[in-house]
Amino acid sequence: MPQKKPKNTKLTIEDIAKLAGVSKATVSYVLNDKPGVSEELRLKIKKIIEDCNYVPNSAARGLAGEKTHFIGLVIPDVSDMFYANIIRGVEKTSNKHNYLLNLYTTHGEEEKERRVIGLINSSMVDGLIIMAYYIKDNFVDFLKNEGIPFVFIDYPTKDEDIYTVVVDNETGAFEATEYLISLGHEKIAFLEGHEAAWDSKARFMGFLKALTANSIEFNPLLIEKGDFTREGGYKATKRLLEKREEFTAIFSSNDQMAIGAVRALKEKGLKVPEDVSIVGFDNIEASSIIDPPLTTVMQPIYEMGKKATEILLRLINGENIERKNFLLKTKLIKRSSCKSLK
Repeated sequence: MPQKKPKNTKLTIEDIAKLAGVSKATVSYVLNDKPGVSEELRLKIKKIIEDCNYVPNSAARGLAGEKTHFIGLVIPDVSDMFYANIIRGVEKTSNKHNYLLNLYTTHGEEEKERRVIGLINSSMVDGLIIMAYYIKDNFVDFLKNEGIPFVFIDYPTKDEDIYTVVVDNETGAFEATEYLISLGHEKIAFLEGHEAAWDSKARFMGFLKALTANSIEFNPLLIEKGDFTREGGYKATKRLLEKREEFTAIFSSNDQMAIGAVRALKEKGLKVPEDVSIVGFDNIEASSIIDPPLTTVMQPIYEMGKKATEILLRLINGENIERKNFLLKTKLIKRSSCKSLK
């Protein structure tokens, strides 16, 4: 009868196989929950694994062509609450299916995005969820050639081979701008997000469409570039104020910049919404507790991470999913940062 190894000894699959008197393949089947092993033998192997505190080496399993039970998530930033909610959606959903999360941050830098994607392979993760600014054809081709299932978040594509979860940014921005116009605002400033972010561009398109639909002339002097950060919104609003161009409202392409804008306006002695109305986008937690609470466009951030993970897990399991593009809706949340001029 095989002799048990003591607890806390670092074991390999081969050691487990010897202790159970079976092949390495049989142990592998049990570790990866594959069929083909009797229930009695499966329980025996699991008991040995438990008794010996065996922890599978995910990298070794990946190199052996087995599942690592890790999902990779590539995002620009972990400090922003928007991305924190994406992480929550991915992690909670993956944990429910016995998967762990590997997190990779790029800080929105093109070179770092390229290097991160180039380093990830199937020995590290079973699948990949990606939020990136600089997505190009060769970037996508590399992922396809690697053979790792992947899903994009917030990247609209016409490539029929790519799975993506996106939010209807343009419609959300259109509705937010229409709301400001319904309150009597016609001189509306717009704060752009990161220059490479397609969602900022989509929100700008929605903003322009609302102006056109209401016969309001577009004033390019009321547009300022930000970077989706509070500091970026603060600086963009200061530049806007320095132009001395009249405006009664600001539509910020995300909440973080809107919060920065409030700070810049207060420093100038202007009150929100008495002097300037503000609308944000995202509905992060901070938007409801700042002074005044921020009117914003809610996008289902947690659900974006959850949906992308659900799709990815199905792809990892070899399922065929005919639908490739999943569009989630937004909702305007009206709070105290807007004032009617009528």
